[in-house]
Amino acid sequence: MLRALFRAVRRAERPAFRAVFRPFRAVFRAALLDARLLFRAAFLDARPLFRAAFLEARLLFRAALLEARLLFRAALLEARLLFRAALLEARLLFRAALLDARLLFRAALLVARLLLRAAFLDARLLLRAARRPFLAVLRAERLSVRADFRADLRANLLPLLLPDDSLSDESPKSNEREDPELDELLSEGSGSIHPEPDQPISI
Repeated sequence: MLRALFRAVRRAERPAFRAVFRPFRAVFRAALLDARLLFRAAFLDARPLFRAAFLEARLLFRAALLEARLLFRAALLEARLLFRAALLEARLLFRAALLDARLLFRAALLVARLLLRAAFLDARLLLRAARRPFLAVLRAERLSVRADFRADLRANLLPLLLPDDSLSDESPKSNEREDPELDELLSEGSGSIHPEPDQPISI
């Protein structure tokens, strides 16, 4: 209710309020135009001063930049020398550590070599012990085959080498002892390619 009443009073008093402030509006516009002209004149006067101050600040900034550049170069050279010295020192330390590691590696290699030799000798002994029964079986088979071969050779080849009279008069044992060619032939067939258990294989 009060709000509606205030709006009605404001609408009724608006023309009178505008009529009172209309002369002040013209005065304010005239003062604003005068202040704008004064501001432009002051800005034009201050513009050369601002340019001079800006140029001076620019020159000072360039001088400070050059000085900082020289200081930076000097610091960079000093840091470069320090880095080179540290790099050389690290290189010497690395070489010393590499030599120490090389000596340790050689010592470990020698120890490993001795251990490998010992393991190889043990394995060699175990291999010899494992192959002895196998070689014994091969030797027995060789002797049996040699005996069968001699028996077949004597039974089949002996009648062809000896004449009939000697077969009728003498026994096979005396013929085997008296015939040197047969003994040489049997001795050539008695060789073996199988070595002894403790000897290396040679062909």
